[in-house]
Formats: sequence, structure tokens, C-alpha cells
Amino acid sequence: MTGTAGGASILVFGLFLFSIQDVIIKYFSGDYSVLQIVYMRGIIAMVLLLLLFFVMREQIPLMSKRPGLMLCRGLFGFSSYTCYYLAVAAMPLAEVVTITFTMPLFVTAMSALILREKVGIRRWTAVVVGFAGVLIILSPQGEFNSLAVIFAFLASITYATQTIFTRFLGSHDNPLTIAFNAIFIFTCVSGLLSLMLWSGLLSVSSNHPSLAFFGRGWLMPGVFDFLLMLTIGVIAAVGFYCLSRAYCVSEASAIAPFEFTYILWAVLFGFLFWNEIPGPTTFIGIAILVSSSLYIWYRERTIELTETAVLPVQATGIVAQEENQSG
Repeated sequence: MTGTAGGASILVFGLFLFSIQDVIIKYFSGDYSVLQIVYMRGIIAMVLLLLLFFVMREQIPLMSKRPGLMLCRGLFGFSSYTCYYLAVAAMPLAEVVTITFTMPLFVTAMSALILREKVGIRRWTAVVVGFAGVLIILSPQGEFNSLAVIFAFLASITYATQTIFTRFLGSHDNPLTIAFNAIFIFTCVSGLLSLMLWSGLLSVSSNHPSLAFFGRGWLMPGVFDFLLMLTIGVIAAVGFYCLSRAYCVSEASAIAPFEFTYILWAVLFGFLFWNEIPGPTTFIGIAILVSSSLYIWYRERTIELTETAVLPVQATGIVAQEENQSG
């Protein structure tokens, strides 16, 4: 399955799986530690990915060609997903997902400030408008939980930073290698932090749902909960591969808008499982945020197509000039 349609289908399926994972993790947030969930998920996902490496005919290296960058990407990724889960423990699912989807805005800003990419006034305006949409969501009339909101924004910022690192790694490593290394780092860091909590080197004690989710000790899961942990392990393996595969077979700029289907799943599952009904301000904020992000995508897509069209014309002009000179 290749091309834009194939890549979009794989992406939407992967995001659907991750939205199911969100439901399970939110269900776990009242009893288990987020570190235990990430660790168990990682062990299961790594086993499945190792099997995939084994059965694939193509020889794909497990180790990254740029281990330093991969480690940085993995640490930012772990921070992003952990902060996201901590926010999910204390806020409606739709609002957490929406705040996290400020990521394209942060990527645009970081591209200009860190990568020194040219970002015009129209895209900067879209960034400002997008953040205005988030402020509408977090208005006094809507749901507001300051610590959980901070975690949601941290998830977005660290995910955007991870995306910047992925740009550097994309031309060096196979998507499956990147996915495996990410899960490996997630598992190691969650295990290390759990040992630090168990030994007393790190202490987090609070009744706040987010902090309790992080600092809680490990529990032996029952049969049903263990099956759910197996499920999120399978989702992690398949989901990470789907996202990597989607951006491998299609242009990122062509399928990126389909990521917003994640918000639709969050609204639907939040309503079905927890009777979470977003208020009018949330829907208005979502519409503004999605519109601004889609405009950024549209501008980047337009600039890419323009540059692609100009290069052959320039090349043709150079060839013609050389022929005239030789003639």
C-alpha cells in the first residue's frame, strides 16, 4: 500500500489504535503507575518488533547510525508520552489531545528559531491564531486544571522537539529502527525511574491525579488488567510501525492533515466511556486550532510544490545557456 491514499490509510489506522490505547491508560490511571504501564508496554512491544525484524527478508539494523541523536530523540519522546498520560489522568481526553495538537505550531516556531528555516508572516500569524484557539479552550468557562494543562503543553513541546530530531535521523535510519530504539529507550527510562522511586532516591507524593499516577508503586495486575497491558503492548508495536510506515510511503506534507482524526476519536471515546461532552468553547477552540494548523500545512505544501517546480526550470535554463555558449 503506497502513495498518498495508502499512507493516509495506514496513518489513520495507527492513530485509531493509539486512541484505544489512551482509553486503556486513562482507565489504568486510578490504580497503576504510569511508569509500570510504559515499562510493561515496552517489553511486549520490543518482543513483537524483534519478531518482525526476524521475519522480514530485508536486513534492517537494530542500532541507529547516529546513536547520540537517537538517544536525545528517545528521551524527548519519553517525556512527551509520559506528560501526555499524566495530563490524561486529570483532564477530559478531548481537551488533552487538542492541547497536544499545538505540536505543529511549536514545530513551525522551532523550525524558524532553531533550524533557521524561513517562516513568513502568514505562517507566524497562523501560529498566533492557533494559540489563541487554545486559550479559548482553557477559558474560565471551560474545563481548567493548571497542572494537567502544563503537562499537556509539555507533551506538545517535547513532541515537537522529538519531531525536529526525527528530521535529522530520517535520512540515516530505517523507520522500523527508529521505532524500535524509541520503545527501547522508553522501557529503559521507565524502569530506571521506577527503581529510583522504589529505592527512595526519587519521591513523588501527592493526591493530584497526575502526580499520583507518576509516583504510585507497582501493582500485580489481575487477569483482565494483564490482558489490557498486553493489548497496549501490541498497539504500541503496530501503532509505531504504522506511523513510521505511513511517513515512509507518502510525503509527510501530503498526509499530515489526517493526524487530526485523532481529535475526533478522542471526542468520541471520551463521550462513550466517561460521558465527557466538550463545551462550546472547546469546540470553537478546536476549530480555530485545526484551521490554523491546516493553513500552516497548506503554506508549507505550496512552498514545497513551488520550489519543486522552479528547480527543473532553473536547470533547463542553465542547460540552454551552456548550449548557447558552446554554440
